[in-house]
Amino acid sequence: MLGRIAALLMAAVLPLGAAQIQGYLADWNCVKKIVKNGAEQTFKNHNNCSLQNNYKRQVYGLITDDKRFYRLDAVGNAHVRELFPKSRRRDRLYVIVTGKLTGNVIKVTAMSLL
Repeated sequence: MLGRIAALLMAAVLPLGAAQIQGYLADWNCVKKIVKNGAEQTFKNHNNCSLQNNYKRQVYGLITDDKRFYRLDAVGNAHVRELFPKSRRRDRLYVIVTGKLTGNVIKVTAMSLL
């Protein structure tokens, strides 16, 4: 609940052209499989897609609840690498990302746990 309140407050002060997107983090190479087949089935058939045992990936994606997905830029990937060690939950780590959306890439300016 507090995360959603914080998200609403942050939305009120977004710079022009900035977007805020909520979702969970995944390995970019597995995002399409996760969206198509679901996380549990993907992890069962492709255990390398799970971030639980190894969260250090080159590129991450963000999957929204309505199954849209976005690739994070280099700054966003760095944010993810800072967040993962702070959380026990890795395969469904929900975040809110602020940045500029260009196609399906988010140029991240901020990221926080929900």
